[in-house]
Amino acid sequence: MKNLKLKLVNTFLVLFCVVNLIKAQPNLPQYDQQKVHFGFTLASNIGRLQVETRPSFFATDTMRNVSVANFPGIGLGAVTNFRLGKCWDIRLMAPVISFVQRNLTYDFPNSQKVVKVESAYCDASLLIKYKSERRKNTRAYVVAGPRFSYDFGSTIDKTRGIQNPVVSLNPITFGWEAGVGLDIYFEYFKFSPEIKTCQTYGNALFRDAYPYTQALESIYPQLIQISLHFE
Repeated sequence: MKNLKLKLVNTFLVLFCVVNLIKAQPNLPQYDQQKVHFGFTLASNIGRLQVETRPSFFATDTMRNVSVANFPGIGLGAVTNFRLGKCWDIRLMAPVISFVQRNLTYDFPNSQKVVKVESAYCDASLLIKYKSERRKNTRAYVVAGPRFSYDFGSTIDKTRGIQNPVVSLNPITFGWEAGVGLDIYFEYFKFSPEIKTCQTYGNALFRDAYPYTQALESIYPQLIQISLHFE
């Protein structure tokens, strides 16, 4: 009963804040007439790897399977927004530093090997933003565009071997991202929660002579990102 009361109180407080936000007088009424806005973004992410294996390798080796485990990561970056028109903007997200981890687990008949694939990306994205009509202090939007990433944490030069498994990704990758968000206008700033997906073009696998890489045909890094923009 105590937990139920607490949930009801929290729900009431959220509804109270939303109603007051909708009924409030418009904040920053001239904000969208400005040509350029600057801000920053805080992000959390889940890094993923789309892995394709080589069936011919498993037919001749004792390795049985390769699986992927995903972990949460964080990011921080800069936002520059250019106004194109009433409903259109161009958003430059650069630089954005993102820390991402994924694990590859290799199954053998009597053992397993876990290989950490960690990245420290410096990203730059150029996005087209389409905005809905503003309703009091809110408006919805969608974004999409190309993305460039450089991995400062790349392990392509790291020493590797049978007992020291390393799987590396190419440090430079290109891709695209798309997402949806909500602009919320406060008295002194605009706050925009957003969720988007980031996909990589082409095979990012750095190939070497060891079985941990030879078992793989390709790797395509992916990212699900939840961002909080402040402008």
